[in-house]
Amino acid sequence: MAVSDNVTFWEMYRELPVRTTIATVVPLFLGVAQLLNGVVHDVPIVRILGFTAGMVIAAVLVTQLHLVQYHRRKLQQEVLGEE
Repeated sequence: MAVSDNVTFWEMYRELPVRTTIATVVPLFLGVAQLLNGVVHDVPIVRILGFTAGMVIAAVLVTQLHLVQYHRRKLQQEVLGEE
């Protein structure tokens, strides 16, 4: 398989499902869970939204990092012929 210039999230997810889930879904789940927890316990909305926004940003950045690492590994396999 020739590596294209852009690898997709779904391509990475098919090959590395556990790593991708931990990097992407878990922080989003924690953000939503903390949002619900804060609403139930009457925590000021600014604190809840700050934490949730931080978790969403972290999920996006970590997912982008993993996508770059995945793309680099695919390129190395193509160029060096590694498996």
